[in-house]
Amino acid sequence: MREPDEYRQQLERLAERYPGKEVLTIQEVCSMLGCHRQTLLADKTFPAKRINNKGKYYIPIVGLARWMMTM
Repeated sequence: MREPDEYRQQLERLAERYPGKEVLTIQEVCSMLGCHRQTLLADKTFPAKRINNKGKYYIPIVGLARWMMTM
């Protein structure tokens, strides 16, 4: 099954904005979207993955591009 063209365009934009990165920090995503960390983490569909018990999260750009298509 092929991904929608809009998804591919969003993924390309993220790759251009963050060259060479496969994952982003929660701070980078908050800055890009202009929203608070807790707002993103409260959304159960947001693709954040917890790194450790200290509250550090990473966000894969592929998952972020998909999530952004549902906003």
